[in-house]
Amino acid sequence: MKIIVVTHAGRKAYLELLSRYVLNDQNVSEWHLWDNCRDPSDRDYINELARLHSKIKIVHATDVCGTNRSVNKFYRNCNDPDVFYIKIDDDVVYIQEGTFAHMLEEALKTRDRYIWWSPLVINNALCSYLIKHRSSLIEIAPQLTAQASCPLGWRSPVFAIQLHQAFLNLNKKQALLHENFDVSLSRFSINCIGFFGIDLVQLGQMFCPLNVDDEEWITGVLPVLTQRSGRILGNYTVSHYSFFTQEYLLNQTDILDRYYSIAGISRKYAFPKARRPGYLFRQRLFLFLRRSIENKLTGFDPKKEKKLMVNVVATNV
Repeated sequence: MKIIVVTHAGRKAYLELLSRYVLNDQNVSEWHLWDNCRDPSDRDYINELARLHSKIKIVHATDVCGTNRSVNKFYRNCNDPDVFYIKIDDDVVYIQEGTFAHMLEEALKTRDRYIWWSPLVINNALCSYLIKHRSSLIEIAPQLTAQASCPLGWRSPVFAIQLHQAFLNLNKKQALLHENFDVSLSRFSINCIGFFGIDLVQLGQMFCPLNVDDEEWITGVLPVLTQRSGRILGNYTVSHYSFFTQEYLLNQTDILDRYYSIAGISRKYAFPKARRPGYLFRQRLFLFLRRSIENKLTGFDPKKEKKLMVNVVATNV
């Protein structure tokens, strides 16, 4: 069975690093870049990548807007019944060698029980929760909760910075986890998940309707409808750079350049323009109200955030 990687593209400062891993993986037959670029220079970049590498195919959709609201239009192209698709974010900045092949191997063995598979993802709230409770290599503050939108694990740039730093300081030959975990009745951030094309063929529009949040639907609703959970493969790791809530501050650190260094290359493109969360009054008000409710429910105190982050440390380096 073929592996085709698909990426919602894209930002060249991140794609340049991701391409180092995807194009060099002999297990990947094709890399489909979903053209949802906001910046025309990014579109020029992915077109040039496709010209240089026969493994790359640009996939287009009509009336895209350059945001996540357009991504559902692209899933319909993952309809080859003989393909295992791996959807990966353009800002995945590290992929452990052999991850894609391992995902397919595990998926083939358990395809009747699960609808999607993911490696362990650095900077993914639920994966951070697993690391918190099951890994002896990284200690994480107790305020982290088992929610995809956890105020600490999804929203906090300070947490993301220190989590990345802890991971970067580890010996990459050491596995953070040695177990697999089921995910059901819960949203899971889609940073790197695999699924079979035959499931999209059989489920049709139900796999990901146009008018839904693709993450909520594929990782939360679809397992309920199919009675097949999601599966996190704990012994293979990838690293996801940032959520939009974190990107602005992360881009003021050397973290991305350190990941480039691991891949053996240097960054040549400037950081993409990152917005501050709540840059409009209406968004600021919405985020303030939501954060107040979340903080009250979870007991999270933003005034103590920096102190809490000190608990994210690498051990047994």
